[in-house]
Amino acid sequence: MTKKIQKSKKKFSLLTKGSMDYTIWITVMILVAFGLIMVLSASAPSALSETGNSYKYVSKQAISAAIGLCVMYACSKVDYHIFRKFKWLIYIICIAFLLLVAFIGTGANRSKTLDCYCGL
Repeated sequence: MTKKIQKSKKKFSLLTKGSMDYTIWITVMILVAFGLIMVLSASAPSALSETGNSYKYVSKQAISAAIGLCVMYACSKVDYHIFRKFKWLIYIICIAFLLLVAFIGTGANRSKTLDCYCGL
């Protein structure tokens, strides 16, 4: 007698239904808060002398951190197996951005950036 063993293929949903890992979330929040405090302490005197607002750089950083945390939360709800289908596309996009920085990025003190093209 031979038994046919059927492998059940698990279907992955786009959104996960499980709860979030709160240890990682709290750790990330502490690191973001610490980073904002460091940006404030490092840039407040120069921002005050340049613009008259000591919170200029930290407010820009806080907006970016808030957007990043929202994106992080949204990405945590997406099943990571979905990215396996797009691995080559993601790889090619990353290489294209690296080449963009290498060839058309603006440089200052041996570093290059695409800020002038992104409107930052």
